[in-house]
Amino acid sequence: MSGRAPLVAFGGAAAMALAMGIGRFAYTPILPAMHRETGLSPDAAGLLAMLNFLGYTLGTLWPLFARRLGYAPGPKTAVRWGVAACLACALAMAAGDTVPLWGLVRFAAGVASAITMIYASALVLDALARAGAQTAAGIHYGGVGAGITASGLMVLVLERAAVGWRGMWVGAALLILLLAPLVLLTVTRRARGARAAPPAPAAEPAARARNPWWLVGAYGCSGLGFIVSGTFLPLIAAQDPATAPYAAFSWMLLGIAAIASNVFWARVAARRGATVALVAQYALQALGVVLPVLSATPAAIAASGLILGATFMGIVTVANAEARTLAPQRTAEMLALMTACYSVGQIVGPPVAGLIATRSGSFDGGLLLAAAALLAGIVLLALDRRAAAHAGRG
Repeated sequence: MSGRAPLVAFGGAAAMALAMGIGRFAYTPILPAMHRETGLSPDAAGLLAMLNFLGYTLGTLWPLFARRLGYAPGPKTAVRWGVAACLACALAMAAGDTVPLWGLVRFAAGVASAITMIYASALVLDALARAGAQTAAGIHYGGVGAGITASGLMVLVLERAAVGWRGMWVGAALLILLLAPLVLLTVTRRARGARAAPPAPAAEPAARARNPWWLVGAYGCSGLGFIVSGTFLPLIAAQDPATAPYAAFSWMLLGIAAIASNVFWARVAARRGATVALVAQYALQALGVVLPVLSATPAAIAASGLILGATFMGIVTVANAEARTLAPQRTAEMLALMTACYSVGQIVGPPVAGLIATRSGSFDGGLLLAAAALLAGIVLLALDRRAAAHAGRG
């Protein structure tokens, strides 16, 4: 890379860390302190997560809504407003003290994180393409894992400082404030405006013959499969005295593993095929999900965090690349459909798992449900592979 491409790539990573790793996911490591200090029940915690994911889903559709409403802000303006909203939501969580207010704030945070992510990605990926540095996109997407790691480390430090859950949300706001200048000085100043996409290549006969619904369904299964652990893993660890000291640490491990996982799995997909890479990730993630059920030890919690981090961003990267292959003439529509199905799983998972935990006193049922969803995804991927084989012979 040369010129401004490296700076824009790292600015994009900062945007992903701010919007996703902190703005969207800081709730997870802070949740044990909120549960402990405010009495927030697992089912209420799941409801807050669901509202955040619902806001995120609506935020991903905002570009379509904006056009229909006749108001489509420029990408740079959208990123600026998104960053400001993420900061405001973190501070509002610290100031609030009721579930309805927290729910409203988490919904708004979901919208803000989605808008920031979408428009920042559009600016960064376009700038990298202009510079001939598309491979630097791995740096951009690695920001999600970096933000998750930062939020876990922040909670670990502030737990020892005994500042309480409000102090942790203030800490999240400070992390956003630290990242905001890098985002605003690179993504919204150095990255050029979006350009028209080049004509999509004609689809291969086998790709045209394949039914994209197998992949879409499998991707929805992965949304449910990840999000139960992605919402409750630190809380699961905190409820057992043997693993409680490792609650925030498990989230840090998840973030560390996620930083470079998308690059690794993209290479696996290039060498062995997308279906093989996805099946391997689904199987590994199912193991990571059930580890806390099989063994209530610090090692199991740590391994669960590592496995989840090593697979969840890789699944997103490989599945979306495969979606573009399946529908080269309607990529935007296909990706929107994929995101919607993934979000449905994320909306359903937390409240169901929280309700199970409230009634049974354990998250085991929710984790087994998530693992079952991942196994169902493997079945759908196998059917997709079989369909592709038939299409290739046709």
